[in-house]
Amino acid sequence: MQAVLTVTNLRKSFGGVHALKGIDFDLHAGEIHALCGENGAGKSTLVRIIAGLMAADEGEIRVDGQLLRPGELTNPKLVSVVYQELSIIPHLSVLDNVLLGDPDISQLYIRRRYRARARQTLDQLGLSDIPLNLEAGRLSIAEQQLLEICRAVMRGARVLILDEPTASLSDAEIQRVFQTVRWLRAKGTAVVYISHRLPEIFALTDRTTVFRNGQRILTKPTAQWTNDELVAEMIGREVTSAHATRDGGRSEAATVIELAGLGVAGKYRPVDLAFRAGEIVGIIGQLGSGANALVETLAGLERHYAGTIKVGGSAVEVTSIAAASRAGIAYVSEDRGGKSLFLGAPIEVNLTAAILDRLNRFGVLALADARREASDLARRFQIDVRRLPFAASTLSGGNQQKVAIAKSVALSPRILVLNEPTRGVDVGARTEIYREIQALAREGLVVLFFSTDLEEIRELSQRVITVFRGEIVRDLPVEETTMDSILGDVVRGPAIGRAA
Repeated sequence: MQAVLTVTNLRKSFGGVHALKGIDFDLHAGEIHALCGENGAGKSTLVRIIAGLMAADEGEIRVDGQLLRPGELTNPKLVSVVYQELSIIPHLSVLDNVLLGDPDISQLYIRRRYRARARQTLDQLGLSDIPLNLEAGRLSIAEQQLLEICRAVMRGARVLILDEPTASLSDAEIQRVFQTVRWLRAKGTAVVYISHRLPEIFALTDRTTVFRNGQRILTKPTAQWTNDELVAEMIGREVTSAHATRDGGRSEAATVIELAGLGVAGKYRPVDLAFRAGEIVGIIGQLGSGANALVETLAGLERHYAGTIKVGGSAVEVTSIAAASRAGIAYVSEDRGGKSLFLGAPIEVNLTAAILDRLNRFGVLALADARREASDLARRFQIDVRRLPFAASTLSGGNQQKVAIAKSVALSPRILVLNEPTRGVDVGARTEIYREIQALAREGLVVLFFSTDLEEIRELSQRVITVFRGEIVRDLPVEETTMDSILGDVVRGPAIGRAA
């Protein structure tokens, strides 16, 4: 089978860090090819070079035999990339978003010329119920994901690269994306599929390539891999568990945060909850169930809430992220690229961005102190200190997440609130993050997190709160739950869930 995309001897370094070490890679027409590896393995760097967002130090890339120019944006008719952090412009219409960046659009932009083709493409992707003039920000995350794919289809891209396309989707929404990707394969599009969800790799892809430490380790048909073999090749050793060992709770510890009648109209009904020092509490529900709105309330993102929040016995008003921070609550968003990090700024700047008030003398930033603090945080969260002067955008998704968490921990909070704490993070980096979260809990921090990942809830939590349609179904020690009982709670609600 003839290759549509060929990568030959690709090399890229950032200072003394070798991100890519002579990579060879090929992709065939009508193929879904999985790209697997730990965060920092080189996957993101490869994608950025293929897209023309950065230049390689050595090597070449060809699409349909055409040599791509180093560091020059790749023609989207050849290669289109749908990144984990979506590029939808929420206040523009669906039609405008689909056509955004299309090189065939004339400077005289007359929408009616393109409506019929856009409508046809949306219908083919299962979006026939979405009006072209609807604001894109009103779409669900899954629909926005499909809209990005529609953009690539409209351009007629020969190669489509999907970077963690299902990281924030429900099971039903994931199946919708799968149907679209299979349809693209059937029409001859070559698809690179990057995901840390190994069941998706086995369910969807034709071949799988493993990267490790900037090298291509092995490529073979997906059907010839086992789950254990794939994980072992990704991290370079055999593993008995993909996650860190869970610690027990601290029932004798003091209550740190209390919620009395806390609720947000239209999102979740009033709740009464208390959380003790050292607890790790997982809150799970489907998107839109109110579970994520609960953690966002504690983070200061829901200004109009009912009820009271007490921290250390004192009532606090948490009507902004700044107010939450003053109350001792730090927040890590699920959208690390859009809300947690300054991607264009150096990693060391991101690490200390939240504590600049502590690092200035008479209004002047003490650079030596800031660098020392950044280095200490980097070492604690296993971030390569040699990368600190480089932009956060040069890091893999998992290492970006470590920076986002470290930045919040720098505030020395009493309560750490996380929204999808390991979204798009590989098994190795996930283990490191879990261990650090557990270390923070042992120091007395309350850790509250929302996740749609059942496995994560079971592995990390000491206590599990399930939510269905704005109501808490159960609040139990994790030992008293099962995967099936949690799933029953969040999918079917209180009556059936409690009977499980």
